[in-house]
Amino acid sequence: MRGMDIRFLRQDFAESVDWTIAGQRHEVLIWRSGTARSKEFEFDSGASGRIVPGVSNVWVVPAGDRSTALARHAEYSFARVTLPAVLSGSAVLQPVVNRRDPLLHRLVERVASVGGRHDAVARLLLESLLDVTRLHILDQYGDQPVSREPAREWDTRARQRITESLNDAADGDIDLRSLAEAEGMSVEAFRRTFARTFRTTPHRYLQDRRIAQAKSLLVTSSLSMTEIGTALGFASPSHFATAFKHRVGMTPSAYRAAH
Repeated sequence: MRGMDIRFLRQDFAESVDWTIAGQRHEVLIWRSGTARSKEFEFDSGASGRIVPGVSNVWVVPAGDRSTALARHAEYSFARVTLPAVLSGSAVLQPVVNRRDPLLHRLVERVASVGGRHDAVARLLLESLLDVTRLHILDQYGDQPVSREPAREWDTRARQRITESLNDAADGDIDLRSLAEAEGMSVEAFRRTFARTFRTTPHRYLQDRRIAQAKSLLVTSSLSMTEIGTALGFASPSHFATAFKHRVGMTPSAYRAAH
């Protein structure tokens, strides 16, 4: 439907599976069946962590964002909905992980049940199901844009104050709301000004700082991967390995061996 697409995919059992989603199309993955011991994820624009996925869980990666994930002991099937950004109208999709959406799950199951038919009724039904799926995604995972605050510039003192706050958060999560309130700004305005000033997002700034510290510790210390990951605030050794490989292009062990 005008560039919208639903594909049904399967992963046979594997000790670990990792993948990356990035591009100029919205992607929504719906877990249909199967199991995984855990799934660790990271968005360039924000959240990261570990979940245990289940039936009807969704993973939303908005167009222009990038997300990586690593699943352990995985055997599952899922539906992948791709949606051109133009079909989202004025709605701005938000990144989502681990939200159960039984209705979206039922919609894609119904699409699967008629996808192989070619009669006139099936074609009309499929078109209607795709449109309902699109509208449901936009309604549940999209925000209408709000009027923007006037553009602001941060002076040297403000930039120093913000980076010090982020450095203090290096072993924990970023509280964007508190950072924005300290500057008298909305969260959205803070994000935009930060990106314009530092050419990155607050989350990426913090993660890049952690990875830089990890590189140093890997080369100059005898700490184990677990000890380094824990010291830098990563949720688990595998989360540390996934984030490190995503940014450096090799695992922490390979980086240490190469240096």
